Amino acid sequence: MGNVVVLTTGPLYTLAEVKEHLRVDNSDDDATIQIYMDAAETAVLQYCNISLVPIGRENVFKTAALMYVSALFEDRSGLDGLPRSSRLLIDPYRWLRV
Repeated sequence: MGNVVVLTTGPLYTLAEVKEHLRVDNSDDDATIQIYMDAAETAVLQYCNISLVPIGRENVFKTAALMYVSALFEDRSGLDGLPRSSRLLIDPYRWLRV
């Protein structure tokens, strides 16, 4: 097994980026949006069975998570789980357990 060096870790996006994506101008929903951001980031990583975003693929995971935040924000129930569009983006990085 090769040596792995993690240079940086942190959130995929900022609250400002997500609010811009959602086209939200006020701060009324900031706490809710932050919860959705955390849930979406966790969901895309859990879907792929990984704990860190692969280096060089941050934008793919960011986009997938933004799509999920949008779905959560618009529906507020999250019953549908990770959107199909998000899954299609991150499927190539998914580790399947057999």
